[in-house]
Amino acid sequence: MFTFVVTCYNQAAVVSYALESIRYQIRRFGKGQKFQLVVADDGSGDSSREVIERWIRKNGDIFERIDRLFRKKNAGICKNYVEALRLVAGERFVVLNGDDLFSPYNLFEITELLDTHDIVCTAFLKFTGSGEMIRSYSTYLDVVLQNFIRGKILCCSIKLGCAIMGTAVYRKELLTEAVFDFILRFQTVNDRACFQKIVDDNRNLRVCYVNRPFILYRISETSISNFRSPNRRLHNREVAQLCREEQKSEDSVFFRALLFLQEKSAAARANPSYVVRLLRFFSPYYFIMLWLFLKNHREIVGMERQLIEGHWKRCRIYYKRMERKLETRR
Repeated sequence: MFTFVVTCYNQAAVVSYALESIRYQIRRFGKGQKFQLVVADDGSGDSSREVIERWIRKNGDIFERIDRLFRKKNAGICKNYVEALRLVAGERFVVLNGDDLFSPYNLFEITELLDTHDIVCTAFLKFTGSGEMIRSYSTYLDVVLQNFIRGKILCCSIKLGCAIMGTAVYRKELLTEAVFDFILRFQTVNDRACFQKIVDDNRNLRVCYVNRPFILYRISETSISNFRSPNRRLHNREVAQLCREEQKSEDSVFFRALLFLQEKSAAARANPSYVVRLLRFFSPYYFIMLWLFLKNHREIVGMERQLIEGHWKRCRIYYKRMERKLETRR
């Protein structure tokens, strides 16, 4: 059994893309496997559930098992995420937000790497609502840096709340009750809290990075990565809270000081002023990024070029075809 998890909240206009990308993966690359679909809707006020149910009626035959988690009231990203993960039956699984979609590449090749690794860090491409891929190299610096963040640097980066591993896949056995309990302390930082606890509890993780888009990440007005998003301020407060949680158990006075600085930089990241946001570059996380960039500059630039130039056209064509197909069905 291989499990696909889709989390959704007020994404009626776009959740079909997420579901169609799952159908594409199964039909194109999933021969000989059995599949589970877990759909967790967090009390949407729009027609998300109707869209999901309509899609399942047409395509449900490709799944061995379908689990619906439809809330009457909104519980928040973290609670919805944890309860969806509790329903995972497959040893291998992937999680997708309702406004994103899987890329056109074989995702099962990525999850097969879990035979020899505990976590596989993956790349992504960001795109706008019109389907135009964002091609600025600087946008993907922290993505390709995952290739160089290992060992003690990995532990330090995760503790500092770094925005890495967001689209990583990992062994199901790493999801313990302690991990679930830690995620549930927060509202929006589900991925960061998940990986922070996993890395804290497992110091000898085998990690690798694949420089190929795994997910196409939609940038919208409500995206947390959008500085104008209403969720941005809460998200950054919770990044600061992650640093405070780490300070409680940190023995090193020096690293507690770094965590304190990182905590304070979260306020700058949430500020609507561009000038104030520049202060985030004085945080410990950005010094780690700068050090890795200077140390591996040539290789990083090559990886950024490979990620963007090697894949943006195919991903754009894939999205546009899916868009036309969905419009025809409507």
